[in-house]
Amino acid sequence: MTTPLADYAKFAGKRVAIVEHMQNHPFVLGLHQAREHGLEVWLLTGDRSWYTHGHDWESHPLAAAVDRVIDVDTTDVDAVLAAVTGPDGQVQVDGLTSFSDYHTVLAAQAARRLGLPGPDPAAVETANVKDRLRVALGDVPYNIPHMLVSGREQLDEAARRLGFPMIAKPPAEAISYGVRRVDDMAELVEAWQELSQVRHSLRGQPRSGDVLLETYVEGVEVSVETMSVNGYTHVFGVTSKDLFGDPAYIECGHTFPVPLSDEERDALYSVVRRTLEAIGYGHGPCHTEVRRTESGWRVIEANPRTPSSCMTMLVTDVTGRSPILDAWLLAIGEVPPIEPVVHRGGAAVRMIYPERRGTLKRVDGVEAASAVPGVQVLLHVEPGDKLLQRMDNSSCVGFTYCNGPDRLEAQALADKAAGFLDFVVEEDEAGRAEETAGRDARS
Repeated sequence: MTTPLADYAKFAGKRVAIVEHMQNHPFVLGLHQAREHGLEVWLLTGDRSWYTHGHDWESHPLAAAVDRVIDVDTTDVDAVLAAVTGPDGQVQVDGLTSFSDYHTVLAAQAARRLGLPGPDPAAVETANVKDRLRVALGDVPYNIPHMLVSGREQLDEAARRLGFPMIAKPPAEAISYGVRRVDDMAELVEAWQELSQVRHSLRGQPRSGDVLLETYVEGVEVSVETMSVNGYTHVFGVTSKDLFGDPAYIECGHTFPVPLSDEERDALYSVVRRTLEAIGYGHGPCHTEVRRTESGWRVIEANPRTPSSCMTMLVTDVTGRSPILDAWLLAIGEVPPIEPVVHRGGAAVRMIYPERRGTLKRVDGVEAASAVPGVQVLLHVEPGDKLLQRMDNSSCVGFTYCNGPDRLEAQALADKAAGFLDFVVEEDEAGRAEETAGRDARS
């Protein structure tokens, strides 16, 4: 990842509190870069073991990337406020923010109560709670017909109103958790039975058990990476989204920037800006997912945070701007000089998923993958870790990343490197059962 072109000297002498944090390489690298420019970072966390997965905290990359760790209930806004307020009642930080979907609302609430810069908490909550976003957009053509279901008896009505196929998802989750396509009433009932039992988020917060149903829209999905400053949304560019496909929607790769005609680009940027205006989001980063359909662009989700899965690296290497560092500048009250955005070359990332579940013994092929020109191999598992096979992005075990002269060449090189990697596991009973079922199905 190249060094951002902008001067981040305004970090010097400032302190920011981050409520929980993303774990992947770009976010840890961003912490080191910000601290190199003089920013002091406090990490507020409710459970260190969520990051370490049984390993020692001091050996975790985050431990060396922050100046101070404060153990606090990060679901309690009053506890967070107390953690950053001194005995004299004075606020001890210059900014407070979060890139975690599960904590962006609380961080916005805390920043507002402290008088620190930040987005409107109501706007963040509207974006995060997906049915509220649908209601806020109303009858605009880029919205998607939907229905929030709180009881089994509503499924027949939903089928009549929305038709099949449709998408079923939890109203408020991340990493594509629980999202699936349903093609008939039997699959809808099955999805309802499973998702209505989700009464806590992946980070332990209470959930209602409601299920959001949306009309399925066919098309190519992209994401638009933006930074809103003083109510105006600046666009870094458009990222491709490669998906494994039906019935789940797990991301397997991204390239940046996606070339569009002037007409397509203007229409897309207008849809994103109008979406953020509709919910009142005018301060901070956003990662908006949109599908290009035969009838035009349709908004899938708006995520009021920086993108994950190395997408910030794609943006930084191609534009010279770091969405992570720019977001922290905003958090401490500085205005990042985003415009004009100039694209140079292209970049790609391939997300790596294990073919088998079980305990990781070793990773073969790392040397060969790393030898592919321009490629970085970024793994976030080590021997002894439990590898999952789940219907969401949490089972990703690493990335192959490439910055090149154009996005397609970078993608080809990232794919080539990924092909060398083999995650050798000691399968558990569930993994052996899945393998046996797979053999039976093929015979």
